[in-house]
Amino acid sequence: MRKARWVAGLVLALTAALALAACGGKSSSSGGSSTSGASKGPITIGVTSEKTGPAPILGTESIGIEKAAQYINQHGGIMGRQVKLVVHDNAGDPSKAVSDVRTFASQGIKVMLGGAFGPDCAAEAPATAAAQIVDFCGSTDDLPQPDTHMFGVGLGYTPTIIQTTKLISQYAPKKAAVFADKDKSGDDSATIGPADLKKLGVTPVVIRTDPTAASFKPAIQQAMSKGVQAMWFTECTPAAISAVGEAEQLGFKGKLMLENCLASLDVAKAVKGLAANKQVLVQSPELLLPGTSSNPQRAKAIALYKQVVGKPDTVVGAGWDSMWMAKAAIEKAGTLDTNKLVQTLENNFTFTGVWHGGTMTAQDHRGAQPQGYVVPTYFTKQGTIARL
Repeated sequence: MRKARWVAGLVLALTAALALAACGGKSSSSGGSSTSGASKGPITIGVTSEKTGPAPILGTESIGIEKAAQYINQHGGIMGRQVKLVVHDNAGDPSKAVSDVRTFASQGIKVMLGGAFGPDCAAEAPATAAAQIVDFCGSTDDLPQPDTHMFGVGLGYTPTIIQTTKLISQYAPKKAAVFADKDKSGDDSATIGPADLKKLGVTPVVIRTDPTAASFKPAIQQAMSKGVQAMWFTECTPAAISAVGEAEQLGFKGKLMLENCLASLDVAKAVKGLAANKQVLVQSPELLLPGTSSNPQRAKAIALYKQVVGKPDTVVGAGWDSMWMAKAAIEKAGTLDTNKLVQTLENNFTFTGVWHGGTMTAQDHRGAQPQGYVVPTYFTKQGTIARL
C-alpha cells in the first residue's frame, strides 16, 4: 500500500554493470528497476512516518504499510521480488521528512511511502521532485506543489470539505466555529472550510490554535461567546479529541465535528463517555462500518484488510492502501524507472482500496472520489461508529 545474469568474461560483466547503473541503478541493492520478476534481489521502498511528535496517531500509517508488505511478500512479492521496507520516524518534523527523502535517494530508493502529516508532505514534495523519487503521501491535505513525483492516498481536503460543510450546515444553519492550527495544514482549513460554509449560508467563526497546545479550552470559550451552533475541529492531533470533552464540560450542546483522520475505533472508545445524543460527528470510510460495501472491489479490499490487519482504522488503512498502490503501479509499469512510474500513474491509473478509490491523471495526482470513503457518522456510547 499506500510498494543477474552471468556474463562470460570479467570485462563484459563490468561493462554491463556500469550500463545498468547509468540507466538508473538496476542493481538489487539499490532497489532496482528490473523489468522482469527474474531478479532475486528485493525491491526496497522507503517509509517516512510520524511515529512520534505532535501527531503520533498518524504514525499508525506504518502499521498498515508493514502488514501489507508482509502479506505481499508471502504471496509472491512484486514482480516475483520481495519487498524490503526502510522505515524512518520523522517525528512529525518537516525537516526530518526532507532528510528522509535525501537519505532514501542516497540509498538508490526510487519509491517511498508517507508521511501522513500535511506539513511533512508539503516539505517532501519539492524534495522528491529533486531526488526523482515517487512518493505516495498519506495526508488528506490537498497535494502541495510541485507534485510532479507525489501522489495522494485517500480523498483530498477540498472534496472532503465539501461533504463536511454540507453535513455541518444541517445542524448549524446560522453559525459554526472552525478551529485550525497555525501551520500549513491549518492554513488550508482556515481558508477552504469557511469559504464552503459561506456558500451554504453559514457564518464561519475561524479560530486559530497552537499546534503544540494540549488544551483548546480558551478557544472553545471564545467560540461559545459568539453563539456558534457547531464546532469543527480540523486538527489531527490528540488535542482535538480532548476538545470534545472540554466543549461538553463547558456546557456546549451543539454538534462537535472531528476530521476524518480521526475516524477510528480507538477514538470512538476514547470519546464514548461523551458521545451522547449523536453529538460527536465524523466522516468515516465504509471500512469502519458494519455491513458490506455496495462496491464489489471495495468490499473485497476491506475483507482482505480485516483478514490480515484485523481492527479497522482509517490511518492504518491509508498505509495499507499506499503499499498496495505502489505494488500495482510498479507491476503495471513493469519497472522501477521513475519516469515510467510517473507516466503509468498519470495515465488514468485506477485504484480501489479501503481508503482510496478513484482514477489518477496528469492533472490530478490523487483522483479520489468520496463515495464509500466519507460517510456521515457519529460516535456511539458503546465506543463504535454508526451511520447518521
